[in-house]
Amino acid sequence: MESLSKLITALSSLAWPAIVGFALCRFHKPIQLLIESARGRKFTLKVAGNELTMEEASEQQRKLLNDVQIQLAEIEKIIEDKNDISFNAEARPSAITKRILWVDDSPKNNSYLVASLQERGHIVDIALSTEEGIRKFEDARYDIVVSDMGRPEDEKAGITLAKVIKSIKSDVPYFIFCGGWAARNLREESLSAGATDITSSGTTLLSRLPLENGN
Repeated sequence: MESLSKLITALSSLAWPAIVGFALCRFHKPIQLLIESARGRKFTLKVAGNELTMEEASEQQRKLLNDVQIQLAEIEKIIEDKNDISFNAEARPSAITKRILWVDDSPKNNSYLVASLQERGHIVDIALSTEEGIRKFEDARYDIVVSDMGRPEDEKAGITLAKVIKSIKSDVPYFIFCGGWAARNLREESLSAGATDITSSGTTLLSRLPLENGN
C-alpha cells in the first residue's frame, strides 16, 4: 500500500507539468513558427508579468519540455522497479558523468534528448555514420552507445554497429533509438546482435540509460 501511495503521489505531482508539456508539444510547431517570424522583429512576450525576448521564451519552452520528459522517465523507472520506490534524492545512487557516443546521420532529431543528457552533466559525442562511430569508439572510452537504425549506408546500420561495438568491448551498454516499425519488427535481431535495448520512445530511452553509480 505504501508503494501504491507513493506512486499515486508521484503521478499527481506530474499532472500539471504533464498538462503544460502536452500543450507545448501539441502547439509546438505553431509556437516555433511564431517565434522564428518574431525574432527578426525583436518582439517580446509578457509571461507571468515578465517581459521575455523570443530567444528567452524559446529557451524556457525547451527547458519545460525537458523537465516533463525527465519526470516521465522517473515515473517509468519506478513503475518498472516496484521494489525500489523512493523519491528521496539522497537515497538514490548518485549520478556521475557518463560519456555517451550517439550515432545518427540526422542528429537534429535528437536535439532535446542530447540537451537533456548534457544538462544532467553527461558528455555526448556525435557520429554521423557507422564508420565514424567505430573510429570514435576505438579512439576514446565510452560508457554508453546510442544509435539509430537506418542510415544511408545501411538500412540496418544500428544492428551492424551493435555487432562491431560488442566485438570491441562487449560490456558497453548499447541502445538503438529508432522509428516505431524498426523497434517492433527488428527487436529480436537487435538484441541478438548485442543491443541492450531498442525503443522508439525518447522518454523510455532516457529512463533506461545507465546513468547512475553502480550501473
